[in-house]
Parts: sequence; C-alpha cells; structure tokens
Amino acid sequence: MVEAEERQRITEYCNKHDLDGIIRMLVEGLLKAKPEVRPKEHFAHILRLEQIKSEHKGDNEYVDQATSASEVPGRLLTKLFDSTKKITSEIVPSDTIRIIINETLKLINCDRVSLFVHDKRLNMLVLNASNLDVPIRVKPGQGIAGYVFTMKEMINIFDCYSDSRFDQTFDKMTGYKTKHLLTLPIVDFEGECMGVLQAINKLDGEFSSVPHFTHIDEILMENLTQHVSVALRNAEVYRAAIVTSERANALLHMIQSLSQDLGMQSTILTITMHASELVQADRCTVFLVDEQHQQLWSVSTDSGKEIRIPKSAGIAGECAQKGELIVIPDCYEDTRFNQAIDKQTGYKTTSMLAIPVLRKKQLKNVGKVLAVIQMINKMEFDGAVGKFDDEDVQVMETFATFVASRLEGSSLMEKTSHRKDESETEGHMAFDTLPDEHKHGKSSHHHSANPASRIQEEAEDEN
Repeated sequence: MVEAEERQRITEYCNKHDLDGIIRMLVEGLLKAKPEVRPKEHFAHILRLEQIKSEHKGDNEYVDQATSASEVPGRLLTKLFDSTKKITSEIVPSDTIRIIINETLKLINCDRVSLFVHDKRLNMLVLNASNLDVPIRVKPGQGIAGYVFTMKEMINIFDCYSDSRFDQTFDKMTGYKTKHLLTLPIVDFEGECMGVLQAINKLDGEFSSVPHFTHIDEILMENLTQHVSVALRNAEVYRAAIVTSERANALLHMIQSLSQDLGMQSTILTITMHASELVQADRCTVFLVDEQHQQLWSVSTDSGKEIRIPKSAGIAGECAQKGELIVIPDCYEDTRFNQAIDKQTGYKTTSMLAIPVLRKKQLKNVGKVLAVIQMINKMEFDGAVGKFDDEDVQVMETFATFVASRLEGSSLMEKTSHRKDESETEGHMAFDTLPDEHKHGKSSHHHSANPASRIQEEAEDEN
C-alpha cells in the first residue's frame, strides 16, 4: 500500500514538472551537439539556458539570446568546459590572470582580451591585457570598462567608432583600430563586482561568419565570467595567505636577528631590512632620536656614513615630535612633503608611512619617542607603487614594539648623545642614501643597498 502511494506521488510529480519532456529535450540536444566529452556538463548547460528563458519570459531579446545560445556547437561547449577547468585550477594571482586572458582569447576567437581587476585598497581597476607587458590602472567609472563595472551590465558594441561611449584616444595614440567590443562584469556569488572581462575585435573562424560578437559569444563569456569570479577570489585568498605567512616569517627572523649582540650600524640596518620586507616598501630609513642635541640620526645604507638632521625636520621630524603615526597615500598631495629632493634626484616619492618607536618607560626630561621608521613607496605585486593600508600599519606597529624593547636601555641610545655632531640638511640626507643611478637623475624601485651583506661585514668590524 505504501509503495503504491509512493509510486503515485512520483507519477504526479513527473507529470506536473514534465520530466519526460525535459529528458527528451536533453537527449535531443546531446544527439544534436554530439559533444566529444562530458555529456553531463552539456546537460547542465542546456538546463541553464532553459532557466534563463523561463526567468526572462517577458524579455523577448533575452529569450532570443538564450535560444541562439542553445545552438552553440558541441565542440565550442567542450572548449568552454576546458577553459573553465583550467581557469579554476590555478590560484597564483599572476598565473590566474594570464590563464584567464589566454583562455578567453581562444574561446571567443578575438584579437585582444583585457581583464580589469578591482583593487579595493586603491579603489582602482588594474588592467591586464594580452597586448600589455605591465598592468596599468584606471579609475572605476572611466570608459566602457568602468561603466560596465559600475552598472554591472554587459555591453556588446558592433561598431566602436559609431558609439559615443567609446574613447578613441588609445587607438589614435597606438594606431590600433578597435572595431568590436564585448564587455562583461565579473560578479561573485555575493553580487559584488570584482572586475571586468573585455574581448576586442572578433576574428573570422570556424564558428563565426559575422564581423562582430554574437549572442553565442555573449553566453560563452557570461558562463566564463562566473568561473573567472571564482578563480579571482581563490587567487585573492591565496595571495592574502602568502602575505600573512611572509610577514610572520619576517617578524620571526627579525626577532632572531635583534636578539644577537649587534653593533650600532648593524642594528639599524637589520631593522631597515626587516621593515622593508614586512610591508614590501621600496625604501626604508630608521632614525634614532638624540634628545641631547635635538636631532634625528641614521646611517646611510650606501656609504655607512652617519647622517644627522634637526629633530623638527620633515615628516620624520613631525612623527618624532608628536609620537604619532603618519600615513600619506600621495605625498605630492600633502603640503608637508618637500618635493625638492625628488626633483633633485629623479626618484618619485608617492606613498609614505612613518612609525614612531615609543618608550615603554617614561623618563624625566626624555622624550617618549626612541626612533622613527620611515617607509617610502609601497610596492604592489604587479610592480606598481601603491599605498600603505591598515594591515601594513598594524604589522609595523607590532614591529615597532619589538624594536622598542631592543633599543630601550641599550648601549645604542647611550652612544647617541656622544656621537659626533654632523648636522646635515634633510636634502643632503636623502641624496646621500640614494643609489648612484638616482644621483644621476634616474629612477628605480629597487632597494638602495643590500643590508644583509652589509650587516655581516659591519658585525665583523664591530666585534
């Protein structure tokens, strides 16, 4: 009796949802497309198209697109499955971006592909393209890609030069002519737009006979961007894990290094080296505070020469006097920054982070700041200069706490007031710490010296 009732309920369910019709549709679609591999994924694709049509019954244009997409050749669907598998199997950020671009080129059969990835810290779109050696950055909302990112809408332009939204500046500058554009937002499962995927100039091929991107290209790109969002999120998590691990290791190495009985210059250079590693800064200078002479002093990483400047000089001086952390995302927009040094050396200071190293014990007639660690130009994973974020600040505050425990009460601070008074201007200090190529007006984003090798040499001399 129970079995008969269950069979009746199954029959009613099948009739209600027309399961016979669905199975017939899937089998017919499979026989028509004849995909070489993975028929289950082909079934899933057909069901997705039917879902799109049912969700957009009132939108005839959208239904037409889904209907056209159901005519996608089986071999093209196989390429889609292969591409999504390759894209989602990678987690290293740079490799993920490269695979996304290469697979989109092959799948959509176009001349160029651009991938815009949103950098939350900078609030910029980082452009990686098949025709670019290095990424460039654009503002969200700028151009067609910016519009698609902001509005989360797909744009398919058959003739770019007849579309008022298209900016011809790049074409005029390079001589390249952009004819067709297919641009889609990359939206994750939470509805957040992570970036934009853009195909440029459709090429003739086996599955294309029209000189523009078709509805089939749109549905392929739509499916692809869903997997791209997963791949980018995985790469983002992986990158964050690697950064966290590297910072933890750098802190551990720093503690081990500072536990040794190093001399004055070696200690300063050790702090400089580890601070740069912690936040990927291009430059780092450690200034010790000489309260007796009201000066900041450091050691040139090039010459080993002692450098002294007034305690009130520059941003480092303000940090020392106030005992407050200073974060500057764009130094040229900050009135406290002196641009004369950059103009003199050819090096451009963009972002800056100044961390005070504070005393734990407050002494009479002695300032609360032991030293200032000044970081210059945050280096991003793509080689561009970014800005120091909250995570950089937190790790540097922890770093400064360790440094304080090493410096406070050490012979280093006692020697400070007995060192030769070699007052120099901040301009001379900055110029002296730059590499030779900067002294001749060239720009670089590499560290000005190898602190590790200098530490070994100076440790031997001092011992």
